[in-house]
Amino acid sequence: MNERVCAPDHILCAWGLTREFGGVQALRGVDLHVVRGTVTGLIGPNGSGKTTLFQVISGMDRGATGTISFDSESILGWRPSEIYRRGLARTFQLSRVFPELTVLENLVVAGHRRDRGAAERALGLLERVHLREYAAVLGKNLSYGQQKLVEFLRVLMSDPALILLDEPAAGVNPTLRQTLWDMVRHLNGLGTTFLVIEHNMEVIADLCSDVYVLSDGEIIAQGDFASIRNNERVLEAYFGKSRKHGAA
Repeated sequence: MNERVCAPDHILCAWGLTREFGGVQALRGVDLHVVRGTVTGLIGPNGSGKTTLFQVISGMDRGATGTISFDSESILGWRPSEIYRRGLARTFQLSRVFPELTVLENLVVAGHRRDRGAAERALGLLERVHLREYAAVLGKNLSYGQQKLVEFLRVLMSDPALILLDEPAAGVNPTLRQTLWDMVRHLNGLGTTFLVIEHNMEVIADLCSDVYVLSDGEIIAQGDFASIRNNERVLEAYFGKSRKHGAA
C-alpha cells in the first residue's frame, strides 16, 4: 500500500538510500529524482558520497537500504549485469578499458550482440569522436584521455536510456573534453538521460537543468544552478562557512 512510485516523467527515483560502512554512514537517507530526457548534475565536496551513490544505483554495491526505481522497476539489489541490460549504464572515475584488447574490441565486447552490426556501430561511434584511426590500437597504448573517451563510447554500445557519468572529463585534455561534452549534448538531444558527477561548475551550469548537492552523505540542496550556487548550505559545505558568517 505504501510502495513508492516514480512520476511518469521520471526515469530514476531513489528514496531513503542509506549505506553504512563499519558504523560510518556514507549515504544518509538520500532522495533523488531524475527527469527523463534531461542532464542532471550531482555535485559535492570530495568524500561526500557521490561515487558511493553511483555504486548503489548501478548495482556495484548491493549493501544499501531504501528504494530505487528505474524505468518503473524496483532495482535495488539487482546485479550490475541485470541493471545494464535493463538500460542503465555507467562510467567510472578511473578509466577501465581492457588493456590487451584493441579499441574496436573494447567497444564490441560491451554490446548486447557480437556480430557485424556491433562492429559497424562501434566504428560509427569512433568516427563521431575522431578516433576511428585508433580502432586497431591496443587499449594500453591510448592516452589517458583517449581511454576515458573509449570507456564512454563502450557505455553507448548498449544504447542505454540512462547513463551515469562519474567525472568523465577528469584528466582529459581540453580538446577531448570538448568532444566528450559535445557527444553528451548530441545524445541528450536524441533523448538519452544523464546523471553526471562533475567538479567543473561551468560545465554543470551549461549542461544541467537540475542539480543535486551531496554533503556528508546527505542531499543538502536541489534545483537549477543559479539557486544552487547561492544556497547557504552549499557554500558552507564547500568553503566551511556561509556568506552570512564568513569573512569578506
